Amino acid sequence: MKTFEDTVKGFEGRLTESDRALISWIFNNPEEAVYFSSAKLAEQAKVHASTVVRLARKLGYGGFPAMRSHIRTDAQARSMALTPYQQKLDQIKTSSNLTTLIESETLALSTVINSVTQEQIDAAAKILAAAGTVYIIGRGSAAPLTTHLERRLRRNAVRTEVALNLQWRDLAEHAVGLRSSDVLVIFAFQVPASLPSGYAALVQHADRIGAKTIVISDATGPTLRPRPNQLLCVSRPDEGGMQLRTGPLLVTEAIAMTLAQLNPDQALKGLSNLEELRQKRQYEGRKQ
Repeated sequence: MKTFEDTVKGFEGRLTESDRALISWIFNNPEEAVYFSSAKLAEQAKVHASTVVRLARKLGYGGFPAMRSHIRTDAQARSMALTPYQQKLDQIKTSSNLTTLIESETLALSTVINSVTQEQIDAAAKILAAAGTVYIIGRGSAAPLTTHLERRLRRNAVRTEVALNLQWRDLAEHAVGLRSSDVLVIFAFQVPASLPSGYAALVQHADRIGAKTIVISDATGPTLRPRPNQLLCVSRPDEGGMQLRTGPLLVTEAIAMTLAQLNPDQALKGLSNLEELRQKRQYEGRKQ
């Protein structure tokens, strides 16, 4: 059965910033959304009340009640599927802080397989395998992910360029050198709040010159417009609560490992060159 998320993913029209904010709030709080009136839902998402009704009709529903009913059906199905997880979360709440952190992240990791498939990992790795230069872009909590991916790609002898926490003026300077053989990897969480400045212009520019785009996001990823060539949405049971990016980090590492398997000679050459360079430095140190 088609879910509300499927409906959003399949929508080909334009989503305003208010639309995205509303959808993001619903994705992060589906169990609460089903009990709210359109006015209350708008208040929670910090958008105008008319946005709720317009979005429902824009997505093909007869009105807000029909959209809310669809969200309720999804929430009920999700609740049944996540009952064991909810029980585990209840147990976590009574544990120590360290135990809470470990168990909540273990729980989050166990659900990654339900939101990202190996086929998606393979597709992203194939795009990177054909890349000239990989531009890695992110904001805020994406910083550790950009650093990790850059290091893994460099070890695979892939040219990289990182743009972290940049405003559009500075980001545009990075993007101006983009070529058709290049790839943009964008980390975007809690859209639209943490979306890199100028996201739409950036993806449109890449599409215009023939460069590929990959976005690694959370459950709010389907609200992104324009859509990237490859979207990997990593959701977690406590979406909207915890800000740790353990799941996306795992997916990022899986992409890097798959890339190394696709280009083993290049990966080995990169590691060999790195080790040779390190050995030269050690040799110079001994001579001194």
